[in-house]
Amino acid sequence: MAYSLLAEARRRCTGTRKDGEPCRAWALWDDPLQRCMNHAGHTHHGPQARRYGDHCASSKTRYTPCRCAAYNWPHRPGGGLCRWPEEPLSQWTTPAGQHATFRLVDRRKWYGHGYFW
Repeated sequence: MAYSLLAEARRRCTGTRKDGEPCRAWALWDDPLQRCMNHAGHTHHGPQARRYGDHCASSKTRYTPCRCAAYNWPHRPGGGLCRWPEEPLSQWTTPAGQHATFRLVDRRKWYGHGYFW
């Protein structure tokens, strides 16, 4: 995801490091003071949750979906055609609720009986 300069300023942590330099981490989506995980005090204490692959079992995304005119459905801010917090330059014309042709095809025909699904 490539943020614009305005979006990057809104997403950067406002805290300072121990050496006095500004923090370069991304701020948490739901932090009102625009701080990163360390500066907001959300560091690890005690036993960790069970992990599956690279994701923690209890972690969820916390961004507020963007509803700009780039897409006809709620989407991740700053992704694809969305230039959050600025207005998009173009619009995706596919209506909401449509899927790619591949998702409509019976997957067993492509991957064999029960493979992955």
